Amino acid sequence: MKRIFSLIMFFIVCATANSQVVLDNEIIEDIVKNERTYFDQITEIYRNDDPMLRIDDIALIYYGQAFLPQYRPGKDENEQALKKLYEEKKNVEMYNVAKKILTYNPVSLNALFSIYIASKELGKSDEECISYLKKYQSIIDMICHYGDGKSSETAFRIITPDDQDYIMYGKLQIENVISQTLDTETLCNIVTVKPSDRFTGHRVYFDISLFLSQASRE
Repeated sequence: MKRIFSLIMFFIVCATANSQVVLDNEIIEDIVKNERTYFDQITEIYRNDDPMLRIDDIALIYYGQAFLPQYRPGKDENEQALKKLYEEKKNVEMYNVAKKILTYNPVSLNALFSIYIASKELGKSDEECISYLKKYQSIIDMICHYGDGKSSETAFRIITPDDQDYIMYGKLQIENVISQTLDTETLCNIVTVKPSDRFTGHRVYFDISLFLSQASRE
């Protein structure tokens, strides 16, 4: 009964106020820690590219990662190694490291983006390449569904600052970043940019409060 009540409350939060939604960290944490079987089942459905997976399921999987024991905000050695391998265009090593990351963090945008690029370069099957791309796009779409980045109240909510680059450059097609500052009151990264066709504002807001709160616990 507790699980059903928690899920109903989570989905109510996700469904209100159109797409400008404040997801409840406490409810997500409760589901991850106390209803782990359900969380793992939803994650496995996501891994298998089930087309019936809902956007609120993806939100639960993505934000739920922040409450797992293996979540190491900004300190994951594989994530750090992956960035270097990407810069060096070492596709074989990049593929292997990204594959390893996805075993314990299936929503890592760094890993999904890198392994998609590496898979294409290494001539992997279209089915495999598309699988990584679909997962990557589903997370980006989910983040943008719950925020528009135009203010601290409607900021793009992310579990690691790394993810903001994929939103800005990939989704919003922003080419020029002027500056960045952390608002210590709202816990938002405020990025000053040159507007693009897809984002006409001069500031993009990213809520990194979940990242900061979890990082402070280590």
